[in-house]
Amino acid sequence: MTGTTHADSLALPDSVQSKGDFYDHVTETLGHLLAPASPPDGTSNLFTTASNAASLLFGSFENYEAAWGREAGRRVNWAGFYLHPSLLSRTSPTPLKETPSTLILGPFHGRPACNSVSLKPTKTRPVGVCAASFLAGETVVVPDVEARPGHIACDGVTKSEIVVPVKVEGVVVGVLDVDCEGLGAFGEEDRVGLEKFVEAFVKVVDWSL
Repeated sequence: MTGTTHADSLALPDSVQSKGDFYDHVTETLGHLLAPASPPDGTSNLFTTASNAASLLFGSFENYEAAWGREAGRRVNWAGFYLHPSLLSRTSPTPLKETPSTLILGPFHGRPACNSVSLKPTKTRPVGVCAASFLAGETVVVPDVEARPGHIACDGVTKSEIVVPVKVEGVVVGVLDVDCEGLGAFGEEDRVGLEKFVEAFVKVVDWSL
């Protein structure tokens, strides 16, 4: 990214002609954006890295009109992280390798969101999408959030969602959540692409507490 500003990372080249191209480009760009320069520059810090990762992803979605344009009614309206509480506080009562009772809102881009999500189902309500992904350690794709039992509506305009677990050495420490205003916005290409994006993100972060 020599000779360019950080904001230039949102530009999509003409070579991006498919979702596969899009995710390959965004993941490669993430690596350049967060590449260590003259240490210490903060690029391995969880919150610095997650903030830029969420911003890059959200802005890139906005710039790829062919797949997620406003006119098509498929605008991505939120992208960000929910994290294990121990990543946010050294005084968290739950060690990182143990399942907490909630996930805490981390860096994101979009409208204000729920401060936390419960990982505990109730007698009348199953866990939400972020919790389901975290607990299963698997990506969850929801074509229609209103048809999903337990869905937590942080923003009423959201119609579909994809949540990808963030794994560090096999331990799930959070999730990446992406919401869209259109139904059925995410599928297999998105799952594969976002899982690669998260893997690239994990490699950059210093996860020591």
